[in-house]
Amino acid sequence: MEHDKDIRDGVIDADATGLIAGEQLITQAETMLPVTQRFALPSETLHDALPQDHAAHGTIDALDAELTADRPNAAAIAEHVGTLRGFPELRDRIVTWYEDPKVQRFVSDLGQIGI
Repeated sequence: MEHDKDIRDGVIDADATGLIAGEQLITQAETMLPVTQRFALPSETLHDALPQDHAAHGTIDALDAELTADRPNAAAIAEHVGTLRGFPELRDRIVTWYEDPKVQRFVSDLGQIGI
């Protein structure tokens, strides 16, 4: 386990300084992390941006559940994101998260492998 932590720490240090030289090392470290840590949905931030009784809270929770499901569905993820983009209070936050290359790669991979 110490070796795994050392790999992750090395990647974080390299990323923080902008000296990304070992993409293989980065990929290895990223794949060791659970899906939710690789590109966590900022669900708390999204919830905080809305009034307590807002209808979008359920969609945020549904998207979060889809991302952490045993077999996440790319179409369902895209549908939830599309719904959340429709709310002005969430638009910038959800677009920034969804456009992250890690998130896009994950969703693309789901579509390619037929999940």
